[in-house]
Amino acid sequence: MAPEPFSLRIQHGITGGIVAPRPSAVHDFSLEAANAPHILLISQQRPDGTPQLLDPEPRKVATSDETTALVKELEGILRKLPTEQLPSTDIYQRDIGIFWQGSDGFTWANSAPQGCGGFQSDVVVTEEDRKAFNRAVEITGILVERGAAHEG
Repeated sequence: MAPEPFSLRIQHGITGGIVAPRPSAVHDFSLEAANAPHILLISQQRPDGTPQLLDPEPRKVATSDETTALVKELEGILRKLPTEQLPSTDIYQRDIGIFWQGSDGFTWANSAPQGCGGFQSDVVVTEEDRKAFNRAVEITGILVERGAAHEG
């Protein structure tokens, strides 16, 4: 059974300052129909020492029961985690941005599209929140690996 339609972006490298951040990787997932046989994954990497991301690489992630469980776990985690109203700080201190949009209108983001600066936040993040965010990052990594393993 496939998860409900969603879009998800994972960006490694969200902190900047005077200069905008230079992401080292961006992974965009999209599932447009609940009965789709796969999730579309478009990945871009920036090799060390280079100024920009490489061309996008489209891949597919099969919508197995295990993948569906991971996506649902990720959404459940995000629904509980605090964010800033207008994200401007890397409140989870991982330099990783997660942007989620579900078919039910639920959206979650811990970074603005242009990244985060070194500002102070009024949002309090507990150690439990950090652990949950780390699990969310772990899940996204598993999903990216599944796309890489099922290329072609």
